[in-house]
Amino acid sequence: MKFKKKPAVWFWIVAVLLLLWNIMGLLAFLTEAVAPQLMTETFNQEQLDMYNNRPSWYMYNFAIAVFAGTFSCIMLLARKKFAVTLAIFSFLAVLISTGYTVYSGALDLVGMSDKVLFYLVLVFDLILVLFAMFAARKRWIA
Repeated sequence: MKFKKKPAVWFWIVAVLLLLWNIMGLLAFLTEAVAPQLMTETFNQEQLDMYNNRPSWYMYNFAIAVFAGTFSCIMLLARKKFAVTLAIFSFLAVLISTGYTVYSGALDLVGMSDKVLFYLVLVFDLILVLFAMFAARKRWIA
């Protein structure tokens, strides 16, 4: 077993912030899974058609992204190296969703705030992967 080094204080701050971000994603997923009408009540007809015609795998991919990301953050806080694997799974799922969203033209149907959120998901998930890999290299997690 590799010995863990004591992480810097900022490790805990970043890990908690990433966990909070991923919990927000988890809540968004649960809202969409349980009460989709809350998400679609402000959609125009074109957005509603796009939403209703998504492929069936899209929600499964969404689930993988948010659950893997959330558990990756929990593993970071527990100082377990499995956080790296989970972060990579989450990032791959986000890349798949991103590709579908761009390819389908769905990004053209939303406002600027939704576009910013769309890109923030990608950026924060990449930060999670890089942060988990950095923590593993520093032996803060093992």
